[in-house]
Amino acid sequence: MKLSFLMRVMKFGVQDFFRNFWLSAATVSVLTLTVISINALVLMNVLGKIAVTTVESKIDASVHFRQDVDESRVKTVRVALLGLPEVKEVEYVSPEESLQQFKIDNGEESELVKSLEEIEGNPFGATLIVRAHDTSGYSTIMQTLNQPLFASLIEEKDFSDYEAMVSRLNAITGKLEIFLLAVTCAFGVIALLIVMNAVRVSVYTHREEISIMRLVGASNWFIRGPFYVEALIWTLVSVGLTVLLLYPALIIIQPFLQRFFGSNSVDLVSFYTVNLLSLVGLQVIGVAFMTLVTTKLATARYLRV
Repeated sequence: MKLSFLMRVMKFGVQDFFRNFWLSAATVSVLTLTVISINALVLMNVLGKIAVTTVESKIDASVHFRQDVDESRVKTVRVALLGLPEVKEVEYVSPEESLQQFKIDNGEESELVKSLEEIEGNPFGATLIVRAHDTSGYSTIMQTLNQPLFASLIEEKDFSDYEAMVSRLNAITGKLEIFLLAVTCAFGVIALLIVMNAVRVSVYTHREEISIMRLVGASNWFIRGPFYVEALIWTLVSVGLTVLLLYPALIIIQPFLQRFFGSNSVDLVSFYTVNLLSLVGLQVIGVAFMTLVTTKLATARYLRV
């Protein structure tokens, strides 16, 4: 008996969905935009973290030693730097490697390279490229290198201060997330109003059928049930459409993101694939809660049973 009751309620709910097709389409469209906005918010958060990690991985400090400083003294400084807990790695670049890299960067036929050929010997000294575990560690590294013991050996310190860039990137990401959150809330409010209106129209459309159900003694749940079933259909269709639209979009933009950041670590497709079940599950629960609560409020207001 209960199974038969449930099947009939589900049948009427499906019929209502297709009977008011254009109203259902409008409701599903706004719900889909809301879910897409939520996904965009999640993906933007992930992309922001990847971007910061990518920028931080490119941060280093180049320490150029005087030409007359021999290799053993440079390597002594290297050992001292490796002893700092803030230091991740220290790469030694010989004067010959520095000269070769200079020629590669500027081109063999450039005026700078030709002018170097007129100078006898190698004008470059040894270089240490220092990388820290975290951007905050570079201040300690610089303080160590400024000590008289090391400062007298160093000709120049070239520190690309990416910390300001990371701060700006975090600020931009934060503002974009706030914007997406505002858009999501706006779509959410619109979705609530449309669901409320859709239920009102559906109640009006079925007013004669509802009157007959009352006359034959149908229970309140039998009358209200199809509206809840319809709300669940809106939920499932909107989340399903979001996946169908978002997945191909991520595949298309993936190569552009990797080229932009210059790293294959930017892989939103893999993130979305790995977390697909949890993302879809949470979205179904969230949207279903929203539509069912709104349907409950709408039926309480417009459906007198």
